[in-house]
Amino acid sequence: MRKKRIVVLGGGIAGLEFLSRVTRKIDHSKYQLCLIDKNELHIWKPMLHTFAAGSNAPSEQGIPFLIQAKRYNFVFEPGEVSELNIKNKKITLAAYVDKYGKKILPERHVNFDYLVVALGSQTNDFNTKGVKDYAYTIDDLGKALRFYDDLKNYIIQAAILEEKHYLVVVGAGATGVELSGEIINELKQSAQYSDHDFAKNIDLTVVQSGDRVLPSFKQEISQAVKETMNGIGIRTLLSQRVAEVTKDSVVLESGEVLPADQVVWTTGVKAPNVLQQLAGVEQSKISQLVVNNKFQLLDNADIFAIGDCSQMQNKPLPPTAQVASQQAIYLSEYFGDIIDGRPNIPPFEYRDYGALVSVGRYASFGTFGNRMAVKGLIAQLAHLYLYRRHQMQILGIWRGLSAIIADFFRKKAR
Repeated sequence: MRKKRIVVLGGGIAGLEFLSRVTRKIDHSKYQLCLIDKNELHIWKPMLHTFAAGSNAPSEQGIPFLIQAKRYNFVFEPGEVSELNIKNKKITLAAYVDKYGKKILPERHVNFDYLVVALGSQTNDFNTKGVKDYAYTIDDLGKALRFYDDLKNYIIQAAILEEKHYLVVVGAGATGVELSGEIINELKQSAQYSDHDFAKNIDLTVVQSGDRVLPSFKQEISQAVKETMNGIGIRTLLSQRVAEVTKDSVVLESGEVLPADQVVWTTGVKAPNVLQQLAGVEQSKISQLVVNNKFQLLDNADIFAIGDCSQMQNKPLPPTAQVASQQAIYLSEYFGDIIDGRPNIPPFEYRDYGALVSVGRYASFGTFGNRMAVKGLIAQLAHLYLYRRHQMQILGIWRGLSAIIADFFRKKAR
């Protein structure tokens, strides 16, 4: 008897947590699990800014999909989805090439019986002129590393030639704030091993269209974060919209022109462009797939969507790691019951545990639900706990503990 194929698109937080859990519940004599992702490694998306700043390395923090596939009895197909035909239940993968452009695998097709779309999100540039041509984004690992490679070269050049490197970060949400703080922190750390004060050679400006940084946080946290950023040399421009990005500047709607050797666009999110191909499927304004309270498409019970690329009907949730994780846990718990058509399956219920943000190593802040605001060591430990908890869920307890110990000794060695 042919095994039915369950294909998961995307090995981010939602996709890999779902796979790592559902594999323990599914009958492998009846079903085959398959993961498709364009990257070789799973990384925790809230950590992308640390790769972009150079303070963490993917080889140390990433989890290879091939190893996970062997451990958890699923098939890994490397590749980027170029076409998604839900009527014929067929996925087309673009030719797989390495970073030098050499073709490793040709275009391929993957069939499915059940599909779990967990493709995450990408930065939304709102069609701002020049962003696609001249700005960096750090919404996936490859883009974060490309930014870091160029940043490193610019900083070396500025230090040796005693010049300024002008860096503009557009967006003062969590990504923009954490990236800016991490860059300053990394430059100051690097200066301990050199005669150059690298932080002196950077002019870092954060531009925010709203009237405060971190608009989703409490007012007092936003103000404290802004003061911390100013204190470490990060200039913040509030209530300023970007009209255009050029090769060497950022033009504001006010008419002010900011010099910019590098521009990083961190504001706004939308679902991956490939989902726009799905004619007749209800989608949100930012191309997310609209799903019911069991994460099935409204008109196709065999296709599910979780994480940033999905939106629950009449109950939109923020595109955050905790939302993706909770959705993955729920779907893995009830997936077998849902596809078997069993009755009385409880609907998904989201619990808001709050939000955390760190400005490099200089300050950490957070809220627990809508109640208590925290800062300092408590916020740092809570931030660390979220990542370690995710590692445990993906790797298991003993491998997760081994990863924690390895990180401890790596930091000591530095």
